[in-house]
Amino acid sequence: MEQVGSPGALLVESLQHGKAGALAELVHKYQRRIYRIAMQITRNHEDASDVTQETFLKVYESIYSLRRKAAFETWIYRIAVNKATNVVKRRDRRCESSLSTICEDDAHAGFRWDADLIDVPHLHVERQELQKIVTRAVNSLSLKHRTVVVLYEFEGLTHVEIASVLGCSEGTVRSRLYYARKQLRDRLKTYIEPISVELK
Repeated sequence: MEQVGSPGALLVESLQHGKAGALAELVHKYQRRIYRIAMQITRNHEDASDVTQETFLKVYESIYSLRRKAAFETWIYRIAVNKATNVVKRRDRRCESSLSTICEDDAHAGFRWDADLIDVPHLHVERQELQKIVTRAVNSLSLKHRTVVVLYEFEGLTHVEIASVLGCSEGTVRSRLYYARKQLRDRLKTYIEPISVELK
Protein backbone atom coordinates (compact mmCIF):
# COMPACT_ATOMS: atom_id res chain seq x y z
CA MET A 1 0.00 0.00 0.00
CA GLU A 2 0.99 3.60 -0.54
CA GLN A 3 2.98 5.38 2.18
CA VAL A 4 3.00 9.10 2.84
CA GLY A 5 5.58 10.64 0.56
CA SER A 6 5.29 7.84 -2.01
CA PRO A 7 4.62 8.67 -5.68
CA GLY A 8 0.97 7.62 -5.32
CA ALA A 9 0.42 9.76 -2.22
CA LEU A 10 2.10 12.72 -3.89
CA LEU A 11 -0.18 12.35 -6.91
CA VAL A 12 -3.21 12.35 -4.63
CA GLU A 13 -1.98 15.55 -2.99
CA SER A 14 -1.39 17.09 -6.43
CA LEU A 15 -4.91 16.19 -7.53
CA GLN A 16 -6.39 17.62 -4.34
CA HIS A 17 -4.57 20.87 -5.09
CA GLY A 18 -6.02 20.92 -8.60
CA LYS A 19 -2.73 20.41 -10.42
CA ALA A 20 -3.19 19.65 -14.11
CA GLY A 21 -2.15 16.21 -15.19
CA ALA A 22 -2.40 14.57 -11.74
CA LEU A 23 -5.54 12.63 -12.64
CA ALA A 24 -4.00 11.42 -15.90
CA GLU A 25 -0.97 10.19 -13.98
CA LEU A 26 -3.15 8.39 -11.43
CA VAL A 27 -5.09 6.75 -14.25
CA HIS A 28 -1.84 5.67 -15.87
CA LYS A 29 -0.56 4.26 -12.57
CA TYR A 30 -3.69 2.36 -11.51
CA GLN A 31 -5.79 1.74 -14.60
CA ARG A 32 -4.44 -1.74 -15.37
CA ARG A 33 -4.90 -2.93 -11.79
CA ILE A 34 -8.42 -1.50 -11.50
CA TYR A 35 -9.42 -3.02 -14.82
CA ARG A 36 -8.00 -6.40 -13.77
CA ILE A 37 -9.99 -6.37 -10.54
CA ALA A 38 -13.16 -5.34 -12.38
CA MET A 39 -12.58 -7.98 -15.04
CA GLN A 40 -12.16 -10.77 -12.54
CA ILE A 41 -15.30 -9.77 -10.66
CA THR A 42 -17.60 -8.99 -13.60
CA ARG A 43 -16.08 -11.50 -16.07
CA ASN A 44 -16.97 -9.20 -18.93
CA HIS A 45 -14.75 -6.77 -20.86
CA GLU A 46 -17.41 -4.13 -21.44
CA ASP A 47 -18.54 -4.14 -17.82
CA ALA A 48 -14.92 -4.04 -16.60
CA SER A 49 -14.18 -1.06 -18.84
CA ASP A 50 -17.27 0.76 -17.56
CA VAL A 51 -16.33 0.02 -13.95
CA THR A 52 -12.81 1.30 -14.56
CA GLN A 53 -14.07 4.58 -16.03
CA GLU A 54 -16.66 5.01 -13.27
CA THR A 55 -14.03 4.32 -10.62
CA PHE A 56 -11.75 7.11 -11.82
CA LEU A 57 -14.71 9.45 -12.22
CA LYS A 58 -15.61 8.76 -8.59
CA VAL A 59 -11.99 9.35 -7.58
CA TYR A 60 -12.02 12.72 -9.32
CA GLU A 61 -15.35 13.72 -7.77
CA SER A 62 -14.49 12.57 -4.24
CA ILE A 63 -10.73 13.03 -3.94
CA TYR A 64 -11.16 15.96 -1.53
CA SER A 65 -12.92 13.66 0.96
CA LEU A 66 -9.83 11.46 1.24
CA ARG A 67 -8.06 12.58 4.42
CA ARG A 68 -5.33 9.95 4.65
CA LYS A 69 -3.34 10.01 1.43
CA ALA A 70 -1.57 6.80 2.42
CA ALA A 71 -4.95 5.02 2.26
CA PHE A 72 -5.51 5.85 -1.41
CA GLU A 73 -5.03 2.33 -2.76
CA THR A 74 -7.44 0.80 -0.28
CA TRP A 75 -9.91 3.56 -1.11
CA ILE A 76 -9.73 3.16 -4.89
CA TYR A 77 -9.93 -0.63 -4.59
CA ARG A 78 -13.05 -0.24 -2.44
CA ILE A 79 -14.65 1.97 -5.08
CA ALA A 80 -13.79 -0.48 -7.87
CA VAL A 81 -14.97 -3.55 -5.96
CA ASN A 82 -18.25 -1.88 -4.96
CA LYS A 83 -18.98 -0.78 -8.50
CA ALA A 84 -18.05 -4.15 -9.99
CA THR A 85 -20.13 -5.98 -7.40
CA ASN A 86 -23.12 -3.78 -8.13
CA VAL A 87 -22.78 -4.54 -11.85
CA VAL A 88 -22.83 -8.27 -11.16
CA LYS A 89 -25.83 -7.99 -8.84
CA ARG A 90 -27.77 -5.97 -11.40
CA ARG A 91 -26.95 -8.27 -14.24
CA ASP A 92 -29.23 -11.13 -15.11
CA ARG A 93 -27.74 -14.02 -13.14
CA ARG A 94 -28.85 -16.48 -15.80
CA CYS A 95 -26.74 -14.75 -18.43
CA GLU A 96 -23.20 -16.14 -18.12
CA SER A 97 -20.37 -14.13 -19.67
CA SER A 98 -18.22 -15.94 -22.17
CA LEU A 99 -15.03 -17.28 -20.61
CA SER A 100 -13.27 -16.68 -23.91
CA THR A 101 -13.43 -12.92 -23.28
CA ILE A 102 -10.95 -13.15 -20.41
CA CYS A 103 -7.44 -11.99 -21.15
CA GLU A 104 -5.16 -14.66 -19.68
CA ASP A 105 -2.18 -12.33 -19.29
CA ASP A 106 -4.22 -9.88 -17.24
CA ALA A 107 -6.08 -12.56 -15.34
CA HIS A 108 -2.97 -14.28 -14.04
CA ALA A 109 -0.55 -11.41 -13.56
CA GLY A 110 0.90 -11.80 -10.08
CA PHE A 111 -1.24 -14.79 -9.13
CA ARG A 112 0.51 -16.14 -6.03
CA TRP A 113 -0.03 -19.86 -6.46
CA ASP A 114 -0.63 -20.28 -10.18
CA ALA A 115 3.11 -20.45 -10.86
CA ASP A 116 3.53 -23.17 -8.21
CA LEU A 117 0.94 -25.31 -9.93
CA ILE A 118 2.45 -24.71 -13.36
CA ASP A 119 5.90 -25.74 -12.16
CA VAL A 120 4.67 -29.07 -10.82
CA PRO A 121 6.01 -31.77 -13.20
CA HIS A 122 3.06 -34.15 -12.78
CA LEU A 123 0.46 -32.17 -14.65
CA HIS A 124 -2.03 -33.56 -17.13
CA VAL A 125 -2.14 -30.28 -19.04
CA GLU A 126 0.20 -27.70 -20.53
CA ARG A 127 0.78 -24.24 -19.07
CA GLN A 128 -1.59 -22.40 -21.42
CA GLU A 129 -4.38 -24.89 -20.89
CA LEU A 130 -3.82 -24.80 -17.11
CA GLN A 131 -4.24 -21.03 -17.11
CA LYS A 132 -7.63 -21.42 -18.77
CA ILE A 133 -8.61 -24.11 -16.28
CA VAL A 134 -7.58 -21.94 -13.32
CA THR A 135 -9.52 -19.00 -14.79
CA ARG A 136 -12.65 -21.13 -15.11
CA ALA A 137 -12.23 -22.37 -11.57
CA VAL A 138 -11.92 -18.83 -10.19
CA ASN A 139 -14.87 -17.65 -12.28
CA SER A 140 -17.03 -20.45 -10.91
CA LEU A 141 -16.68 -19.18 -7.36
CA SER A 142 -19.47 -17.17 -5.79
CA LEU A 143 -19.12 -13.40 -6.00
CA LYS A 144 -17.98 -12.96 -2.39
CA HIS A 145 -15.42 -15.77 -2.62
CA ARG A 146 -14.16 -14.71 -6.04
CA THR A 147 -13.63 -11.17 -4.78
CA VAL A 148 -11.36 -12.18 -1.89
CA VAL A 149 -9.37 -14.46 -4.21
CA VAL A 150 -8.89 -11.60 -6.67
CA LEU A 151 -7.75 -9.17 -3.99
CA TYR A 152 -5.50 -11.61 -2.13
CA GLU A 153 -4.09 -13.93 -4.79
CA PHE A 154 -4.08 -11.56 -7.75
CA GLU A 155 -3.53 -8.15 -6.21
CA GLY A 156 -1.46 -9.13 -3.18
CA LEU A 157 -3.52 -7.30 -0.56
CA THR A 158 -3.24 -8.42 3.06
CA HIS A 159 -6.17 -9.73 5.08
CA VAL A 160 -6.38 -6.42 6.93
CA GLU A 161 -6.40 -4.42 3.68
CA ILE A 162 -9.07 -6.65 2.14
CA ALA A 163 -11.22 -6.26 5.25
CA SER A 164 -10.94 -2.48 4.82
CA VAL A 165 -11.81 -2.68 1.12
CA LEU A 166 -14.84 -4.94 1.69
CA GLY A 167 -16.00 -3.34 4.93
CA CYS A 168 -15.97 -6.62 6.85
CA SER A 169 -13.91 -8.21 9.61
CA GLU A 170 -10.50 -9.78 9.08
CA GLY A 171 -11.98 -13.06 10.29
CA THR A 172 -14.60 -12.92 7.54
CA VAL A 173 -11.87 -12.40 4.95
CA ARG A 174 -9.91 -15.38 6.26
CA SER A 175 -13.02 -17.55 6.28
CA ARG A 176 -13.99 -16.64 2.72
CA LEU A 177 -10.45 -17.18 1.50
CA TYR A 178 -10.28 -20.58 3.21
CA TYR A 179 -13.50 -21.80 1.57
CA ALA A 180 -12.53 -20.31 -1.79
CA ARG A 181 -9.19 -22.15 -1.72
CA LYS A 182 -10.92 -25.37 -0.72
CA GLN A 183 -13.31 -25.09 -3.67
CA LEU A 184 -10.44 -24.31 -6.03
CA ARG A 185 -8.49 -27.33 -4.83
CA ASP A 186 -11.52 -29.55 -5.42
CA ARG A 187 -12.08 -28.16 -8.92
CA LEU A 188 -8.43 -28.41 -9.95
CA LYS A 189 -7.58 -31.79 -8.45
CA THR A 190 -8.59 -33.74 -11.57
CA TYR A 191 -5.86 -31.95 -13.53
CA ILE A 192 -3.07 -32.82 -11.13
CA GLU A 193 -1.58 -36.21 -10.28
CA PRO A 194 -2.38 -37.42 -6.75
CA ILE A 195 0.54 -35.69 -5.05
CA SER A 196 0.46 -33.08 -2.31
CA VAL A 197 0.27 -29.54 -3.72
CA GLU A 198 -0.68 -27.01 -1.06
CA LEU A 199 -1.86 -23.50 -1.86
CA LYS A 200 0.17 -21.21 0.32
